[in-house]
Amino acid sequence: MSDARCPLERPKHTRNVAMWWTACAPFVENSRAVLIHRPRTVAIYNMHKQPHMAVHYYCGNGSTGRKNFTFLAQCSDGKLLCAKCEAAAVLAGLPSAYELCGRHVHEGKYVAVQTCCQEPAHE
Repeated sequence: MSDARCPLERPKHTRNVAMWWTACAPFVENSRAVLIHRPRTVAIYNMHKQPHMAVHYYCGNGSTGRKNFTFLAQCSDGKLLCAKCEAAAVLAGLPSAYELCGRHVHEGKYVAVQTCCQEPAHE
């Protein structure tokens, strides 16, 4: 089990970036999302006279906001780690979630499901 910080990449677009992080905890939970992700870049922007954070994940997704993020040294029990993030982070040379947590970490993906037009039309 490790509380090590993982290195981050420099954001590709640094225009309007006040600062970017070079390392952070290996997992990030967004309060508005379902999955826990592996952070690839973290940048701080000054927008509307207040700092905003932009976090891009190894899966290709990203999130922005002022207070949505919790950086975690351990992946929470009962939560799913983004499978695409995990695969890409390991390919990039980072330790696996198993190595970081010292136990199996459940992986998953967010799948879009059609919610309308599923029942037969009523006549």
